Amino acid sequence: MREGHDVVYVAKIGGHRQARAPSRTGGRMPLHCTALHCTAVGKALLAHADHELRQEVLAGPLERRTPHTVVAPGALRRQLRQIAETGVAFEREESTAGLVCVAAPVLGLGNEALAAISVAGPTGRFRPDRFATQVRAAATGLSSTLIRRNPPS
Repeated sequence: MREGHDVVYVAKIGGHRQARAPSRTGGRMPLHCTALHCTAVGKALLAHADHELRQEVLAGPLERRTPHTVVAPGALRRQLRQIAETGVAFEREESTAGLVCVAAPVLGLGNEALAAISVAGPTGRFRPDRFATQVRAAATGLSSTLIRRNPPS
């Protein structure tokens, strides 16, 4: 979830053969951290952030964390546009070597990203594109529940 200017991991479920990932429940990362642009969760949140925040991140240095990290602002901008259109974000070894991920934003009534849901796995065993529909459906279901429970006044 985005909390102020931080990204906070509120829950994490691991399988019996889970991949090593840099995230942990309760872990925080500054929203402007360079890792935001290279995780599927970060990209899902950023694709639905306000224009000013997107510009701020795109204007800042996009640090290379692995050989696959997207560091060209134009390429990242194109990815964010596609994420906004399709409702899913992918990470292919951009934040951690050997880790791939698919994420979808949990949207509020005004189409703002309240949170994101993701599934990650090791490159040798996990194909994120096979889970895009399920992750998007889970995020959409959570969005609907949150909107029903917190209707506009």
